[in-house]
Amino acid sequence: MSQNLLDLVQNYFGGDTVRQTSAALGESESSIGTALRSIVPLVLGGLFARSQQSGGTSELFGLARQAHSSGILGNLGSLLGGLNSTSTTAPASDGSLLNRGTELLRSVFGTHYAPAVESVSQQTGVRTSSVSSLLSMAAPVVLGLLGKHAADNNLDEAGFGNYLNGQRGSIMGALGSLPGSLGGILSGLGLGAATLGNTATAAVHNVGNTVSAATDRTGEAARTTAREVETAVATPSRWPWLLLALLALAALWYFMRGCNETPETAAPATTEAVTTDTSMAMTPTTPAAPSGRYDEASGNYIYDTGSNQEIKLPDGTTLNAGANSVEARLFNFLNDANQAVSDDKTQGWMSLDRVYFNTGKSTLTAESQAQLKNAAAILKAFPNAAIKFGGYTDNKGKADMNLTLSADRANAARKMVMDNGIDGGRVAAEGYGQEHPIATNDTPEGRAQNRRVDVRVTRK
Repeated sequence: MSQNLLDLVQNYFGGDTVRQTSAALGESESSIGTALRSIVPLVLGGLFARSQQSGGTSELFGLARQAHSSGILGNLGSLLGGLNSTSTTAPASDGSLLNRGTELLRSVFGTHYAPAVESVSQQTGVRTSSVSSLLSMAAPVVLGLLGKHAADNNLDEAGFGNYLNGQRGSIMGALGSLPGSLGGILSGLGLGAATLGNTATAAVHNVGNTVSAATDRTGEAARTTAREVETAVATPSRWPWLLLALLALAALWYFMRGCNETPETAAPATTEAVTTDTSMAMTPTTPAAPSGRYDEASGNYIYDTGSNQEIKLPDGTTLNAGANSVEARLFNFLNDANQAVSDDKTQGWMSLDRVYFNTGKSTLTAESQAQLKNAAAILKAFPNAAIKFGGYTDNKGKADMNLTLSADRANAARKMVMDNGIDGGRVAAEGYGQEHPIATNDTPEGRAQNRRVDVRVTRK
């Protein structure tokens, strides 16, 4: 039996989540709990409405995979830490999941977004800024749950769309139970009970709303994707102006994407320059292969970490690690006041040189734990520091499965560091799948190097 999405989301936003959220926002637990009972259906309704628009399922499938691979569901502290940066007036543009969630909901709700926020605020006594923050937090959580469900059940884009459509009844039921003026606000979007018999009409109506909002705000135009244009052109329509508008906006989107978006893509520390691909998005160049050897018996790449030396940490702890090891490089970076964390998020990555996993799994081998324990010791000695793990695979197997595996491996490294006394808010993790190889995938040796977990200092 297919899992009920509404139940999954409501279970996630349980007691402990409410307590942490209320503390982060400075609101009472009871008020936050009441607000979430309205916000969860709002977010589910908004995402479902987007899925009914042209290209919506494809967009949500990509976002859901990204949210799940980022490990957001297990990193609530990091998610809550970003709430103070969200705004009730305009979506930010830094590309974070919080901001992507806000932008997505604003795109669907259009002019109904602010009245919905105000209505929830009036009904629950929660500040409008807090309601907006809750919406921003709930959107990536729902996407993360969708991505997890898709990964657990090996769903492709079509299966993902079928699952969403199967949730329609419970989502519409939850929307119908919303109090007061919220029902009236949502009826203007075609999200109410009236849409149950006419999904196609509602979808066209919502596409029209999105395009109208896009023509009024340049930033909104960037959200109309090329795939949406192709779908709209292939579908007979009574409104030729809509097709022309979509084509024009698609051209504008291609231009603006290169100007405005710089995705966070992990690259090894040896990367010295970045190149631009045909979509104008920043990607790292492939660096020279690190020194070491391929061990055929284990299938791992064994790095040359240099002769062992003592690393004396500021808190008095002494570590023994190779002179070229990640521990030595991490310590030297944190201990050198002249070295700063780069604003370029493609820079500063280091491949963990003694962390390995069982084939096709995210289970750390016994010998891998030592380096991660050392990383935890270094973080304890530098209490202001924060890091991020990035997981990678070779190109064998399906890309979506590799993305999930890489995320699970990065989160396994994160968990080991947390298990050794480091707060989860200081350790982030994300999977990048088979993207950005550091060696060829045509040889066993190259593939072994590409199966890796990198680490980057994000704060000193």
